[in-house]
Amino acid sequence: MLTELMYAGMDAIKEYVALHVITCLIPAFLLAGAMITFISRDTVIRYMGFEAKKSVAFPLAAISGIFLAVCSCTVIPIAAGIYRRGGSIGPAFILLWTAPATNLLALIYTGAVLGMDVAAVRVAAAVSIMV
Repeated sequence: MLTELMYAGMDAIKEYVALHVITCLIPAFLLAGAMITFISRDTVIRYMGFEAKKSVAFPLAAISGIFLAVCSCTVIPIAAGIYRRGGSIGPAFILLWTAPATNLLALIYTGAVLGMDVAAVRVAAAVSIMV
């Protein structure tokens, strides 16, 4: 019986990982590739580079997360894409931290399940982390 439970657990993990890779990681890598292809290096450097004003780069990185429906795993290739295109570590790290908490779908779901006040606190907490 114990071995059956172990095999069932392993099957569940394999199924979850396969589904997660197909539905989340592959689209995240495609989005990161699209960013590298379609967003010029000069644009990334101008707004998120090492010489960019932090007063522009940091809020831009935080606001960008609103439009990305990503979880904590799938934001990694996107943040890496920004960093590889010439963005500094600050904006890439801010996107890495704030995008999963501030994406529009997560906020709508949080508001529907827990209330809009909790969704507002979620955004405030995520954005305050960037400071």
